Amino acid sequence: MTRYGLLTAIGAGALALLLILFGFTGSTQKTPTQRTNDAADIRGQATASDFAQQFVIAWLEAKLGEESTLASFVRTDGLRLPDEAAFTVSDARVASIEESRPARTSGSAPAADGAPVRDDRRIYTVTVSASVSDPRQTKPSERRYFSVPVVITDGGARAASIPSPVPSPSIGADVSLGYRYRVGPSHPVTTAVQQFLAAVTSGEGEVSRYITPGTNLRAITPPPYAGVTVLDLVSDRDFTGDTAASAPSEGRKTRVLATVDLAVSDRQSTTAQYPLTLTARGGRWEVSALDTYPLLPVQKSAPAVGSPGTSPTSAVTPTAAGTPAPAN
Repeated sequence: MTRYGLLTAIGAGALALLLILFGFTGSTQKTPTQRTNDAADIRGQATASDFAQQFVIAWLEAKLGEESTLASFVRTDGLRLPDEAAFTVSDARVASIEESRPARTSGSAPAADGAPVRDDRRIYTVTVSASVSDPRQTKPSERRYFSVPVVITDGGARAASIPSPVPSPSIGADVSLGYRYRVGPSHPVTTAVQQFLAAVTSGEGEVSRYITPGTNLRAITPPPYAGVTVLDLVSDRDFTGDTAASAPSEGRKTRVLATVDLAVSDRQSTTAQYPLTLTARGGRWEVSALDTYPLLPVQKSAPAVGSPGTSPTSAVTPTAAGTPAPAN
């Protein structure tokens, strides 16, 4: 019995090995992966955006007798158009887009097998902004906004209704920044920023001289400005007590926001701002990054309403090094 059992085990192992080699396993056969929701969202958004822009332009510029032009976008039953084109449109673009799934109504019946009905439609509410002007008037064009519900199916894009004029997006509150200290004009950090931006914007010197090795920062070519001057520099570090001879510790970092004056010509200039990260190396400051956005303060959790022993707190914004500064 022992011999037979051993032979049976060996045979079962060999059979299993053959099944694996020839692909006859008990696991479910894999099917090609369908497109992900993310890919579907990107494609649907692109289609809906382009469709909505074209629809808004065609609708605003349409006149009586051109209903067939709009029929490719939406049902035109009951649509009224002016005798002459009321508007001219330019610079149409998407201001916002929001996706939603169609809800099943209470009377929707399930499939014959009792399974819920699958709805593959995607609805995108697209807000299109455009410069609109009245050709009968001489006043400049106005920026106006229109909402378009676009339904995407396997058959293509279609508007669920005619565009709706809507208000412009609301303007948010000012953004507070996380730079707490002002850096003096003679500080080595200010000097490093001045030299770097002069090389980047006006071609004064080589950018490689002012950046950390391995940093991929280049000058604008050809240089668009005649010169640059740092007007103000704020930092996340307090440099109080530093002197021009003070050497920063190796690897020390600071994030700054430079407000600069860019000279367009001898008489004209414009203001710009650069968020930068600087790193100390070899006793001097070098630019190690052109930040994609300014430093924001860390948000603190608000105390629970009515909690004992709590009271509202206010953020302190710096002015000069080590002292409160004007709020950004």
